[in-house]
Amino acid sequence: MLHYLIRRIMQMIPLLFFISALIYLLLYLMPGDPLYSMLEDVPNLRPEDYKRLRRLYGLDDPVYIQYWKWLWQMLHLNPGYSREYGQPVFDVILPALKNTLVLTITAVVIGKSLAVLLGIFSAIRQYSIWDYVLTVLTFIGYCIPGFWLALMMIIVFAVKLGWLPTSGMVSPDIIPGSWAATLDWIKHLILPVAVLSISEIIQVQRYMRSSLLEVLRQDYLTTARAKGLNERIVIGRHALKNALIPVVTIIAITMPRVIGGSTVVETVFGYPGMGRLLYVSIMGNDFVVAMTVVMIIAFTVVFFNLLADILYGWLDPRIRYQE
Repeated sequence: MLHYLIRRIMQMIPLLFFISALIYLLLYLMPGDPLYSMLEDVPNLRPEDYKRLRRLYGLDDPVYIQYWKWLWQMLHLNPGYSREYGQPVFDVILPALKNTLVLTITAVVIGKSLAVLLGIFSAIRQYSIWDYVLTVLTFIGYCIPGFWLALMMIIVFAVKLGWLPTSGMVSPDIIPGSWAATLDWIKHLILPVAVLSISEIIQVQRYMRSSLLEVLRQDYLTTARAKGLNERIVIGRHALKNALIPVVTIIAITMPRVIGGSTVVETVFGYPGMGRLLYVSIMGNDFVVAMTVVMIIAFTVVFFNLLADILYGWLDPRIRYQE
């Protein structure tokens, strides 16, 4: 097992290197001048000053020189300064990361838990009216874009009914640190958490249902029933663990969103998280921040895929890692 982990970690290094080079090249080829957003409010900027700033930021260097400088800074956990915000990159990212963790962990826990429970319920009640209802709702959910659902929730619950705020994290007229501020913060979380949770349920519920139905047809479960075991014991102790194996893959693939956030949902709701920060950074040609956010997301993708492989061995005793 240890040798397997070391081998996989060693495979992660060139993969992350390739991803960083590819993303850096794509951001470098984006149209627009990275200095434009910084200098658009500067009156009477002389051409020589503009050239001096380009040299200062290394924008006149070839792309591979710029990339190696950025990579060297990243290896020292110092990706540089944000041109858009005028602050160190990590000072910009850490507050957004904290906000995203609160939002997405809440949505993931609620969404994944409900998805697994609904998938189990749908499999046990196969071809019942509830199974058909869940199937129809799931397919409708697949057809609804996330941004449209978010806008509809804003229109219904914020604009029409006035129950919840439309965007942001806190209301400007609330005193920080008070009980009212906590309630206001929770109200701001409800709509984006609801949209993300629905997305999580849609992604996992059908996989859980199909996987459990396939396991329930296995011969060893027929034998367990023939021995007189209660159906709850058959499902809970023998079927559920094996049925979770393919579901783990789906969960692992979607887990990096815990770090990366949801760009669409955070942008629609004006939520100051990692997804919205990535969008603003790309639109503002602040690709130092954008590159750092993308690399954090890429690292979490690779890490959660490694974690999924490890969980396979725990869920299925037949899987053994070569030493």
